[in-house]
Amino acid sequence: MPNCPPGGAVVRVLNAAVDPAMRGWLSAETNYMTVPDGAVMRAHGVGEVIASDCPAWPVGALAYGWLGWQQYAAVAEADLLWPIDLKLAPAEAWLSIFGLNGLTAWLGLVHLGRPKPGDTVFVTTAAGGVGGVVGQLAKARGLNAIGLTGGPDKAARAVETLGYTTALDYRALGEGVRAAVAQACPKGVDIFFDNTAGALADAVFPVLNVGARVIQCGTASVASWLPPPTGPRRERDVLVKRLSWHGFVAFDHQTLFPEALRDLQALYAAGQLIAQDEVLDGLDQAPGAIQRLYSGENQGRLSIRP
Repeated sequence: MPNCPPGGAVVRVLNAAVDPAMRGWLSAETNYMTVPDGAVMRAHGVGEVIASDCPAWPVGALAYGWLGWQQYAAVAEADLLWPIDLKLAPAEAWLSIFGLNGLTAWLGLVHLGRPKPGDTVFVTTAAGGVGGVVGQLAKARGLNAIGLTGGPDKAARAVETLGYTTALDYRALGEGVRAAVAQACPKGVDIFFDNTAGALADAVFPVLNVGARVIQCGTASVASWLPPPTGPRRERDVLVKRLSWHGFVAFDHQTLFPEALRDLQALYAAGQLIAQDEVLDGLDQAPGAIQRLYSGENQGRLSIRP
């Protein structure tokens, strides 16, 4: 067990997140965050304080914060972000709907998407950790959510439990995905919450309405940006359709976290929001966990129980 840092705490990690962004953090390409070779993987986690030099976090407190892929984390006070309550939801749910996934979904849809009643929302990776929350938030706000996901089971779950009126299986559609997207969106799309970029996003741009809002949350379908991939240019769409295209990192909007958490917790308590989680046991599962996300094997929010 590590020594307690001055002004900080030692936390026993209960669950640690696995995020698609981790691949980018390990890359030599320019990114908003990096993890150097040999360092502990930077990750959100939930855990119990077992030693403390910080009055705000006494021994026994349960916390959400930057804990990393490890069994015990010696952390500064600033890395413990907010308390958790296991009576409200289990530990893994605090990494999904009340953690970065839920915050990302809420901020992208509610804050940047500026939804209006009756809007149509289109989401790529609709059954994923973020996309699954976006669909539920859209339904709770009276929006029409249409999703794109990989596999018949995920497409069915998106409609049956995650708030989508329609979900398309891009793997089954193959070259027909663009026509299927157009057929599923006869009135066009007002908010495009994109987690993939690439060819799947290209299938959605033709059906965006004038004034549509594009929320660029991820680029999961693009394996490398060195050199930049070529493809359709969208500047004309942005101009002619007067699109708003937002690059989006959740931590740019930390002042809104309390409002987002209040809303997410209220919806969960009212039964309008469910957590979808998959937990891997043991840190030995970590090396293959990121690839599990990119291959689409995960079932919702993926985390590791050290």
